[in-house]
Order: sequence, then structure tokens, then C-alpha cells
Amino acid sequence: MGLNRYSKFAFLGLIFLLLCSCALTSMPQATFVDPNATLHLYLQPMPQEAHKLSLTLASLNARTLDGRDIPLLDGELVLNPAESVGRQIKLLQKKLPVGEYIGLSIELAAATLETEEGPVDLLIEKPSQLIEQDFLIEPSQAQTLFLSLNPDRLVTDGYMLSARFSVWKAQMPLPGLKGVVSQPLNGTLTLFEKKTPMIFSVIAVGRGPAGMALDQRRRLVYLALTEENAITVLDLVRDKVQRKIRLHTAARPTELALSADGAVLLSVNTGTNSVSILETDSLMERRRLYFSSTPAKVFTGVDKRWAYVTLPDANALALINLDRAAVTATINLPETVLDGATDMTGREIYLLTANSATLLVVDAARLQETGRVYIGYGARALTVDRSGLVYVGMKTGEVAVVDPQAGFPIDSFRVGREVVDLAIDREENTLFVVTDNEPLLEKFDLVSKRKMATLELGARSFAVNVMGER
Repeated sequence: MGLNRYSKFAFLGLIFLLLCSCALTSMPQATFVDPNATLHLYLQPMPQEAHKLSLTLASLNARTLDGRDIPLLDGELVLNPAESVGRQIKLLQKKLPVGEYIGLSIELAAATLETEEGPVDLLIEKPSQLIEQDFLIEPSQAQTLFLSLNPDRLVTDGYMLSARFSVWKAQMPLPGLKGVVSQPLNGTLTLFEKKTPMIFSVIAVGRGPAGMALDQRRRLVYLALTEENAITVLDLVRDKVQRKIRLHTAARPTELALSADGAVLLSVNTGTNSVSILETDSLMERRRLYFSSTPAKVFTGVDKRWAYVTLPDANALALINLDRAAVTATINLPETVLDGATDMTGREIYLLTANSATLLVVDAARLQETGRVYIGYGARALTVDRSGLVYVGMKTGEVAVVDPQAGFPIDSFRVGREVVDLAIDREENTLFVVTDNEPLLEKFDLVSKRKMATLELGARSFAVNVMGER
């Protein structure tokens, strides 16, 4: 009788475990790509002389120190220089065996030249070649290489192709010329030189990199690692991870903000409905503030004493006094607040909402709504320039330029894809836009609204920051 009772308990326990297993496996999981021991290869902008060429690569391999070739391509790859003149292209990212490599081997299968009479098949002077460049694939790092085509005497006698490729490693620009893009599923930070602009490195940082805060003075990037319940600190002088701060269990940090003086770092922890307040000198958590609903964004202004937290589920905005490390006021709003920013004086707050076509204007001192500006539905991100204009990135692939004093948008321009994040470089008066549907980073002149450059990011991105930003 006792044995039967225990058998029933065991049977019920087994059923419970099976049900739990089914429940767990049915939960949607994001596909995370391990960034370590990965080669990122970029094709540098093709020379103007190559714009009528089409090149077909039969193979592209990484050659090890002992002479083995590791394939980088799954099949033939066609390069159309006309599509990449003046534009950097991300060719591939590939996990490789850890070890030393002496370069890349490349084999051309075909080449054609577009002429007035039509396409002409070219003879290839040297179909196979080894492009020498030592590089190292390490267990805990990503490696970035750049492939370029020499423009000198590409086609001779009208039918002979003399393609000479070269490969080189990243050449770091000065810290003041750098920008960063976080890529959660890849576990990487993509670093770019902002003037050209050109990607110069991809760094493996950990699981789920998301929101960032940039310390312009110390030249540090604070980065939320959602899947690791941690914040990592990147040194922009050496492009190295300086340290990693572990937060509390299940914190899931997603957004960060830095006080105006750089002394306080704030982290939105969506896993525990909290905001952590950390001292940047010690990187110790000074206090953790809990909310009744999940916070979405945290932002600061020119006054080092204040920070603001959006609470979408509660239709509210909370004010944090950083001196006291406490919430001192909360404003209830008629809309679901997603994101916000202050003007350059700190007197006004601009808020994006989920279910409204207007930009909310709030008096920062009294925390009272003072106005609304029609911008249309689908706002995703915003930033404010030094003249007081607000740039709003839309889901429709448009950037609206709003003058809050006038009370209406004064201009707009097309990006063409859904906007994820925006960053203004005040030194050049340019705008960097990260898009979603096709992961690109685009640079615009804020005076002419002309697109100046496009960079291929190769993976969906979360945020962008640049040195020289507000």
C-alpha cells in the first residue's frame, strides 16, 4: 500500500516535470550568436575605376599558419563595384578555429566589364592569390579585417583583368572621432570613425548588449548587458573592455543614462522593475529604486541633480533627485510614454508616446504638461540639437524636425527604413540614424538634410552614440 502511494507521487512528479518541460520549450527565445572567435570582414569602398566591373569569387578562405584553408563562403559571391563605390560593405562574419592565420586566399571565377556594346567577359591574369596579413583568432574576442581592391591598371588592353587585393587590420582613429553601435543578438559593439564615416572594429562584449551611456570627458562607454545582468565599461582610447559590473539577480538592464557631470550612472532594470543608481568613481550601486510598473527609459539633462524615468504601463514620468537618490515626484499623463529628452537649458522635457500622434512638452520645474506638437503616429526615438530643434525618428522611415517654440514640425526627410535610434554629432552638425528593417547606419547633414554616407552593420542594432554628442 505504501509502495503504491509512493509510486503515485513519483508518477505525479514525472507528469509535473513533463508539463514544465513543455511549458519551458514553448517559450520564444531570441537567437544569440556567440561573438567570440569570429572574423568580421568588410569590403572597403571600391575605386571609381571599377564601377563597370562585375567580379565573381569562386572561393574565399582564411589560411592557417600550417597552410590549411578554412572556407569563408558557402558558395560563389558576386561583387558589383557599381553598388559599392564610395560605400563600405560587410562581406561576412564567420566563426573560425582558434589560432594563428597568415592571410586570406581568394579565387576569381569570372569577371565582366560593362561597355557601350554590352558586357564583355575578361581574362583573369591571376585567378588565385594569397593576400598576406597575419591575424589571430582568440577564444574571447572578435577579429575585424578589411579587404580592398587596388585601382591601378585594373583592366589592360580592354580584356585582361589584373585584380590585386589587399587585407589589413583595424587602424584606430583618435578617441574623439569614434562612434559605437550596440548589437544585442550578435553580442558585439561596432565601432566607427564618424567623419568618413567607416567601421574600423567589431568588439565582442557579452550577451545582450543594449542601451549605452557615453562619458565624453573620460572617453568611456557604459553598456548594459541584458542577458548577463551586468554593465560593461569600454575604454575608447584603447578600444578594450575595462571592467564589468555585476548587478542583482534577474535585473536585466536595458537602458542607461549618465548625469551631466558624469558622476552618476543610472540603469533601467526591466527584470525587477527598478532603477540602479551607481557612482562612476567606484562603480558601486549606491541605491536601487523600485517601481510598481516596468520602467522603460531613463534620461538626464544639463542639471546634474535630476534624472527622469518613463513608466509606460502607468502612463507616468518619475523625477529622481540624484543628490538624495530618491524619487521626489511623479507626473501622470494621458498617454503611454516611451522615450524622452530635455532641451539644452533643462527647462523643458519632450516626450514620445505610444498611442498618440503628438510630442508632449512638459515644464521640467513644475512637471506639468505645457503643450503638444503634432508629429504623426509611430515615433520611435528622439534627440535634441543645440539650437533647440527636436529630431524624431519614425517607424515610417522618416525623421521629423520639430521646433517646439513654433509648435509644429518645420521640416522632415526620408531615411527609407524604420528608425531605431538617433545621435547628433554637435561638432560636425550631423545626424546618425540606425535603421531596423535593413540594419544600416546612415549619416545626414543637418543643414541640407542630405545623406552623406551609409554603413552596413550586418546585424540588428539597439543604440548609437558618438563622441561629440550632447
